Amino acid sequence: MNWSKAFWKGSIIFLWTVLWSIVGLLIFFLLSSSLLAGMLSVIEDPQEIINNPEIASELMMKFMGPIILITILIMAFIGIATYATLVKVISDTIVEEIKLSNIRLLPIPPPPPPPTSPHEDKSNNEGIKT
Repeated sequence: MNWSKAFWKGSIIFLWTVLWSIVGLLIFFLLSSSLLAGMLSVIEDPQEIINNPEIASELMMKFMGPIILITILIMAFIGIATYATLVKVISDTIVEEIKLSNIRLLPIPPPPPPPTSPHEDKSNNEGIKT
């Protein structure tokens, strides 16, 4: 494989990684905004937060666990999708290179026949004395 093809495949992997990151961020923002909407629906009086910032910190502590869990899951999704893209591009490249190189793969030879039974070996060895 030449360098131009390697850089082309690298740019394909990079673009897919950017795409998976955008998808992951969109999912993160959707889930986080739904959590934020749920958090805001808990608040009865918005002026209460302005006058008492401790209420805001209590609400943030209540919803921090799900936000951290969502962040970890989205990062795992992006990582797995990136590795899946690597495997896909590399395997497609290998198949393409094998087709272009016209290498004929040798067939696997059949296994050797099983050894003879032990009774036949004893009868042949008894007749020969040293």
